[in-house]
Amino acid sequence: MFGKLKEAAGGAAVQKVVDAISPQLMEHTDKLTALKPESVRCDDTYTETFVQPALLAVSAASSGVTKLIPRFEERFSAALLHLRDELLDLGGERVALVEGFQERLPEVMLSGLKKA
Repeated sequence: MFGKLKEAAGGAAVQKVVDAISPQLMEHTDKLTALKPESVRCDDTYTETFVQPALLAVSAASSGVTKLIPRFEERFSAALLHLRDELLDLGGERVALVEGFQERLPEVMLSGLKKA
């Protein structure tokens, strides 16, 4: 019984964090589309050029809401790797956002945070 309650509370916390950080991530999409696909495909370069700066910005602007999720930094990094796989088109000269990026962003982030 307590396991289900804990799981429900944890899910609500993750949803609250996703709702808070999704608009902030949208502000960083210009940085993504300015990158070359090769840079985004490489985990290390993607982490250095996008994930870490986004993490700093989200943490600073979140008013502490990210503290609701244990291991937030690790889970956020995993979620942005998931975002790369689901919402970025790396087939052209520049990185492009897939159609419906803004609408799908919260769902993909939620899924990525829960997986990690």
